[in-house]
Amino acid sequence: MAIVIIETPTLSAEQKSRVGERIITALQHEGITPGSVVVLFQPERGDIYLDGLLIQSQASATAVVVPAPRIASPEAAQEAAPAYKTKARRSKPELQVLKEQLMLALQAKGSLSSFDAQVELNLKDCDWAPATLRRLFTELEDTQLIAKSGQKRGTRYVWKGAPAPVSTPTAKLVKAETDDE
Repeated sequence: MAIVIIETPTLSAEQKSRVGERIITALQHEGITPGSVVVLFQPERGDIYLDGLLIQSQASATAVVVPAPRIASPEAAQEAAPAYKTKARRSKPELQVLKEQLMLALQAKGSLSSFDAQVELNLKDCDWAPATLRRLFTELEDTQLIAKSGQKRGTRYVWKGAPAPVSTPTAKLVKAETDDE
């Protein structure tokens, strides 16, 4: 799986989507399958020194994953990410990516059943998906981001967490001190 990490001040969801699509398309042209690419946006860390100026960023963005575009046929989907889907166990970063994609789907739809989540995340053919999604739903329920309603096959998970902040951070520019006067 290819992971592209972009450290930037807060971008809108639309901007992240455009940038993510461009990166995924560029990597696809280089032979990397789109289903195996994750673009992670996270806040800038630390101070940056640029062209004689010290830039101090006060960004407080949350990491958002831009899901790879869906692939039309099931055969193409199997070819796109076979390692991720056929592995006996997923790594913690892979589970975190899956959890964030699940949160995005819940925010977009408002509520999902386990089956709906499998379809949304393109995991319909994965034997491990129901159990993994149940664990992820339980984690989200424990953090009180979602509420569970119904039982057995009628269980739905409703998003009740706050949407991701869309405010733009302020950047503080400070002129660097030099010995030249």
